[in-house]
Formats: sequence, C-alpha cells, structure tokens
Amino acid sequence: MSFMEMLINKLDSLFIKATSKNLSPEEVERKIELRSQKREELWARKKQEYEAKKQEQARIAQEKKEQEKQEVMAILQKVVKIDELNYTTYEYNEVRRKRRFFKAVEQRVFESGEYGLTFIGCEFDKSSKREFNGYLFVTNKRVFFIDRNLHNLHKFRYQTIVNVSWFQDGILEKGLYIQYGSRRLEFDEMFDKEQMKRVGNLILRLSSRR
Repeated sequence: MSFMEMLINKLDSLFIKATSKNLSPEEVERKIELRSQKREELWARKKQEYEAKKQEQARIAQEKKEQEKQEVMAILQKVVKIDELNYTTYEYNEVRRKRRFFKAVEQRVFESGEYGLTFIGCEFDKSSKREFNGYLFVTNKRVFFIDRNLHNLHKFRYQTIVNVSWFQDGILEKGLYIQYGSRRLEFDEMFDKEQMKRVGNLILRLSSRR
C-alpha cells in the first residue's frame, strides 16, 4: 500500500469515528473495515483498468510501428538495392520521414527498367548563383539529382563520369566532387559521412565498368 493510500485510510478512519459517536466501538471498527475494503477493491479495479489501458495503448503503438515499417520498406526497396546492398539506417530514416517524396521519385522519375541502388540528401551547386536542395540518386542506369519539389532533374551518365572524390565542407558538412567529363560537379551539405562514402564508392565502381 502506498503512503497516499495509507494516509487516505487514516483520514477516513478518523472521519468515521468522529461521525459515528452513537455506535459502539465494535460497530465503528466494522464500518471502518468495510469502508477500507470497498476502497481497496475500487483501487484494485482502477489499477487493473489502468494496466489494461496501458497494454492496449502499447499494442496499438506496436501495430502502428509495424505498419509504418511495412510502408517504409515497400518504398525503400524501390530506391535501394536491398537484396544486394542491404540498407542503412540513414536510408531507412530518410524514406520514413519523406515517404511521399521517394514514392513520387520511383513513380515519376525512374525510367522503365530502372531501380535505385542508394541515395543521399545534399545540395547541388550547379553554378555560383544556382543551388538546389534535394537528393543524389545512384541507380542501375545512371546518377541523377532531383530537388525536393521534383522540379529540377539533372542526369549524369556513368560513361562520362571520370572520378569521384569527397571533401570537408565546414565542421559538420561534407561533400562529393564528381568529375563529369571536363566539368566538376559539386554536391555538398552532406551530414552523414558513411552514407556519403557509400554513394561515392558505388558511383566509382559503376563508372569504372563502363
């Protein structure tokens, strides 16, 4: 019994004694015991109801979590080659947060027979005056950058990619240089180093095969 429950029982006992002066001591004690028993039964029932409610909320939360995971995985497997490359925590979380975006990319940007291998969020510095925030995708057919609004699509062929290198861009940010023929493409504002390496190394591997 908690301290609060003991305090309530004590106060209730004093109240009964104060309002039962016409009853014998035995009758007062029986009244106190009956009152205490009913209160304990009520507390036990409330506790059971509370525990049942907590379990139901936990069950619903788990179902929602499983449903969300299924939805995320259904989209993720379209933009990442899971069966060969597995998937990273970064990729899972990005798809989870932006399901509509990635689903739209798969439906509207991917060509026939094209599937995603990996991706990373970044900024594409097309020129000193034009910068786009979006994602760099690596697919079985090409590399492309698409902005977050799906308005600006920039495609890059593996045959034209000469080299890929990464650089430090500030304290937390990193970036990729892609030597595309005579042009050097710059993609920066990358915040996950391992994901950046995953993307860069895969582009290097695929471009060297062409």
